[in-house]
Amino acid sequence: MTIAALARPEVRFLRPYQSASACEFAIKLNANESPLATGTDTAQGLNRYPARRPSSLVKRMADHYGVEANNILVTRGSSEGIDLMIRTFCCAGRDSVLLTPPVFDMYRLYASIQGARIIEVPLREETRFAIDTDTLLAACEDNTKLIFLCSPNNPLGNVVPGKSILEILQARANRSIVVLDEAYIEFSDSESMASLISRYDNLVILRTLSKARALAGARCGAVIASAELIPLLDGILAPYALSSLVIDSAELALSDEQLALSTRAVRTTINERERLRLELIACDAVSCVWPSQANFLLVRFRCIDTVSVCLGNAGIAIRIYGDDISMQNCARITVSLKADNDRLISAIRSLD
Repeated sequence: MTIAALARPEVRFLRPYQSASACEFAIKLNANESPLATGTDTAQGLNRYPARRPSSLVKRMADHYGVEANNILVTRGSSEGIDLMIRTFCCAGRDSVLLTPPVFDMYRLYASIQGARIIEVPLREETRFAIDTDTLLAACEDNTKLIFLCSPNNPLGNVVPGKSILEILQARANRSIVVLDEAYIEFSDSESMASLISRYDNLVILRTLSKARALAGARCGAVIASAELIPLLDGILAPYALSSLVIDSAELALSDEQLALSTRAVRTTINERERLRLELIACDAVSCVWPSQANFLLVRFRCIDTVSVCLGNAGIAIRIYGDDISMQNCARITVSLKADNDRLISAIRSLD
C-alpha cells in the first residue's frame, strides 16, 4: 500500500480544476483578464493572473528547506497546510486526528470543520509537557489518519525529541501521517526533520515565512511531503492561491541578503528571550516561566486578571489562556524589541 491510499477516495480520484495556463504569447486571450495594467504594479502586471504554482518560489523554498522541488507545495501560511491535510485525508464522521494539547488550536478547528473525530493526548505539566509515545500510540485508532505534532510547541515553547518522532513514524507506518509543525524551528537549537521526507513517506512538515522570516502579513508557507502526496494536496488548493505581490515578497525574503538580515534578527530575539525570561522570573506577580525554544514565553501569573487589567492600562496585549484548566493563570508573551519588552517588565513590576 502506498501512503496516498490513506487519502479520501474523493480526493484520490479528483480531476483538478484546469486553470488558464501562463504563457509568453504576445496576446493573451485565454484567462478573461483585463488588458489594462493597474496603478499598483509588479514586473508581470497585476492585471494578469500570477503563476498557478510559482515555480521560481517553489525552487527557492526547496533550496532553503533542503528538499526537492517536487516535495514542496507553497501555501497561504502554514495554517492552510493544516486545512489541506485534514480535507485531503479525513472523511467526515469516520476518520480521526490526534492532538497533544495544549497546542495550536487551528488543528482542532479545522478538524471540527471537516467533521473529523478529535483524539486528545494531553501533555502534562508534571512531566514537563513531554510527549509519552506509548500513551500516544495506544490512543490511535484504526482510522486515525493524522497525528499533529508541534515542535517547538505553541504555546509551550518546548520541542519534541527527534527520537520520539521517529518512534511514532515507524509505529504508524502506512496507517497515519505525522504532521510536524515546525513554524518556530528557526528559534530553537533543533534541526528540521525535512531531510527525512525521503525516508518516511508518512512524514509531512509544515513551514512558514511568518515568524523568523518576518513575513506574517504576506501569508506564505509550505507543506513539505513525499512527491506522492504533493499532487493530492495540490489538487484541492485553490488556483492562483498566491497573489503576485505575495510571490514577489516571498522570493525577496528568501534572497541571500534578506536571509542574512532575518537570521541576525532571530539571534537577537533568542538573546532577548532569555533576558526577558530572567526579568519575568524576578517579578512577584509571576509564579512560573517555562523555558522556550520559540519566539515567545509561556508565563503563569499568580492572578491573571490583575495582570490583564494592568497591561491593558499600559496598552500591552498578551495572549491569555482562560479556557483550559491546565493553563489557568497562563499567558503567552511574544518576545519583541528591547524597548517593548522593557515596557512589559515595568508594567508587571508595578504590581510588586
